[in-house]
Amino acid sequence: MNGQTLTLTSEVVLPTGNGPFPAIIGMNSPAGSVPADIFTSRNIATVRYNHNQVTTYGNPQLTDPYYRLYPDQNLDNAGQYSAWAWGVSRLIDGLELVQSNLPVNLSRLGVTGCSYAGKMALFSGAFDERIALTIAQESGGGGAPAWRVSETLGAVEKLGATDYKWFREDMRQFAEANVAKLPHDHHELMAMIAPRALLVTGNTDFEWLANPSAYVSARAAHEVWKSFGIGDRFGFYIDGGHGHCAIPATQRPAVEAFVDKFLVGNTSVNTNIMVHPYPQLNYQRWYQWWGTANPVLPAEPLGKRLWLEAECTTVGSNWDVVNDTDASNGKSVRVKSGLSSPSTAPTSTISHLIIPFTIDSAATYNLVARQSVPAGEEYGYWLKLDNEPFQSIGSQLVGNAGFENGLTGWTTLNTTGATITANTVAAEARTGTGSMKVVNPTAQPGNQWRVQVSSAAFPTTIGKQYTISYWVRAAAAGGSIRLSTGPSSAQYQADQTIGTAWQQVTWTITAGLASTTFLFDMGQVANTYYIDDVSVKEVNAGSGWGWTKLKDMVLPVGTHTLTIAYNTGGGAKLDKLVLATSMASISGLGAAATNCTVTANIPEAATSGIEVYPNPAHDKLTVILGANPLKVRSIDVVDVTGRIIKKVSVEQQTRVNIASGTLRPGIYLLRFHGNQTRTQRIIIQ
Repeated sequence: MNGQTLTLTSEVVLPTGNGPFPAIIGMNSPAGSVPADIFTSRNIATVRYNHNQVTTYGNPQLTDPYYRLYPDQNLDNAGQYSAWAWGVSRLIDGLELVQSNLPVNLSRLGVTGCSYAGKMALFSGAFDERIALTIAQESGGGGAPAWRVSETLGAVEKLGATDYKWFREDMRQFAEANVAKLPHDHHELMAMIAPRALLVTGNTDFEWLANPSAYVSARAAHEVWKSFGIGDRFGFYIDGGHGHCAIPATQRPAVEAFVDKFLVGNTSVNTNIMVHPYPQLNYQRWYQWWGTANPVLPAEPLGKRLWLEAECTTVGSNWDVVNDTDASNGKSVRVKSGLSSPSTAPTSTISHLIIPFTIDSAATYNLVARQSVPAGEEYGYWLKLDNEPFQSIGSQLVGNAGFENGLTGWTTLNTTGATITANTVAAEARTGTGSMKVVNPTAQPGNQWRVQVSSAAFPTTIGKQYTISYWVRAAAAGGSIRLSTGPSSAQYQADQTIGTAWQQVTWTITAGLASTTFLFDMGQVANTYYIDDVSVKEVNAGSGWGWTKLKDMVLPVGTHTLTIAYNTGGGAKLDKLVLATSMASISGLGAAATNCTVTANIPEAATSGIEVYPNPAHDKLTVILGANPLKVRSIDVVDVTGRIIKKVSVEQQTRVNIASGTLRPGIYLLRFHGNQTRTQRIIIQ
C-alpha cells in the first residue's frame, strides 16, 4: 500500500503429531507471561507476536512500518494499541493463508499478555472475532480498569497520566474532572469480546494497577456475558503476594480452566471464577442505573476524594517545609523544634497551615493524613473547619480506631454467650466519647469466651505484615485476652493479662485474609470488657510513612477552609491530606500534586512589621504597614502563575485596603516592593 510493505515474522512451535492444534499468540513472547507448560502440556501451539515489527514499544516513530503503510494514521489520531491490534489480526490472516502447511486450529486461537502487553491482548481480543480466548494479565490503566473508577483512587494510572503514545491524543480532554464525560469506558472494551471467552487478572501488591477499578469494570462487563446466559465465559482473578506478571500456584488453576475449556474444548471444566479481595466494595452503584435512563450514581463510599499537599498550603513560619524523597511532591512539613501547644490552640497564623478547598458533593468525609511519626512519639494537631473552634485531634491510624459513633464500620459476625454494645459513655472510653463494650452475663472462670468482629476500615493484603494495636481494660482484675485473625488460617496472639486500667496491647502478624477479622478471646474473670482505639498499620521497613485518620466531617457543597495548628511537637512530618468518603484503597503516596507552587512562609512579611487580615478573605483585604521599616512603596497582587493581577500604590499610607471581590477564589501572593522585596500568600474565598 502506498508503495510500502510491512512484514511480520513469528516463531511458531507445534506440538508433536498431526494436528490441527489450538494455538496461543503471546504478546512479544511465545506464551505471554503465562507459564509455557500450561500450553505445551496440552498440545497447544505457541505463536510469538513481535509487536515492534508494527510499531516500536516505548519509542514509536512515524517511520515505523504501520505509520508508513497508513500515512493518514499517526501518534495523535490513532495510538499504538490500534496499530498493535491490527497487527495481531494480520498475523491471524497469515495463519489462514498457510493452513495447508501449518496445522493450526483457527477456531481455537487465544491471545495473552501482561501489563502493557495485557492491554495489547485485550484490544486484540476485542477487535478480532477469530480469537476464542483472551487472557489479559495485570493490564492496569488503559486495560481492564475503568477510567471513571480509577479517577476516584489513589496513586494509580489515570486517564490524565497514561502514555499518550498508546491512545488518541484528544482523549486528554477527558482527564481529571472531565473523565465522566468520556463517551466510553473499558468495561465496554472488555464486553466487545463477548460472547467469546475472557479471563482478567490483577495483583494487589501493585497499587498503580488500579485493582479496585479493574474489579468494578469486570463486574460491569460480566453483566453482558450473564445477559447472554454464558456468564462462565468471563472470569477474573485479583490477588496479591506475587511478582508483577507472575502466575502464582493459587492462580494457576483458573488459567488452566479457561485454557482447558476454550482452547482444548473440555466443556466440563468449571470457569465460574470470580476471585477478589473487595467484599465491601459497592461495585453495583456504578451500573445499577442501567435501563433507567437516569445516569446518576448513588452516593458511594469510594466515590469522592480530594487530595491536598501540606506544603502547597499557606505554611506559617513555625513550620518548616522539608525536602523529602519519600514524600509526595518531594516535600513535607514539620513543626519547628521545641514548639508545643497541648492545652490551647495557637492563635497566630505563623503557627497554622491554612488549606482552602471546594466540595462539590455534600457528604460525610474522612480527613486522613499521610505522615511519618518517629518511633515512640505521640503526635496530634489542633484542627478547625471554617469558623468553628479548634478541636484537639490525637493520632489514630487509618480506620475506625475509636467508637465515638458506636460500631460504625464494624460488623458483629459471631458471639459466644456475649453481647456487644456501642458504648458511648465517655467515662468508659480511653479517648473520645465511646468504646466497644463486651458483656457476658455469666462469669466462667478459667474458660475463654469470644466475640468476633470484622471491620471494613482495615483492608489488608494477603502476605503482608501488620501491627495490630488495641487498648483494653476489664471491669475486674485478673482477666486475660488474646486476639486471633479467625476464622480461617487463624493466627493467635499469646494470652495477655489485663486489669481494670487501660493498657495497650500490640501484635504483629502476617495477613492471611484479604479483609480484617478480629476474634477476641476473653478469659472470664470479669464479665465486662472495654476495647477502644483499635488500629492496624502495615509494617514498613522503609521510611515509616503511614496514613492516619484525623476526624470525620460533614461537609456541604461550597468553599471551605481547614486550619491545622500544632498540638505536640516532635519529629513527625506531614506529607499530605485527603478528604474521602471512604478510606478504602488509601495507601502509598496517594494522588500526585497538581498546580502546586511552594513559596516563602507567611512570616517573611509578618516579621517585617506588616500585618494582613482577614486571611482567607472574601471581599476586602487590609494591609497594615505600621512604621513601615521596609519603606514599602507598592504592592502587587500576583496569581500562582506569576501574572500580576493588580498593582496598589502605597505612598504615605500606613493602612491600605485592597478590594478582593473582583478576584476569583484561589491562592495569590502579595508582593511588597520597598528597600527589600517580600511576599505573603493570601487566600481569596
